Amino acid sequence: MIKIPIDLAACIYLSVSIIILILWIFFEKKREVKNIYEDNLWQCPICFFEYIDSKNKEISRCPRCKTLHKKNEKC
Repeated sequence: MIKIPIDLAACIYLSVSIIILILWIFFEKKREVKNIYEDNLWQCPICFFEYIDSKNKEISRCPRCKTLHKKNEKC
């Protein structure tokens, strides 16, 4: 059996907990940024071009084929 002092065991436990907390916060922030882009992501139903349009919420114009379409519109 390995003998370690209680203060060293507590230090290791707290260090691992803090590292896990920091990683969790980092990946959660990264996920929030991704969700912002997904809300503004459009796909044209004609040419299937994907683009970001943050100005319009209901109707957008495809930059490739210049057609107007609604959000999540299917052909």
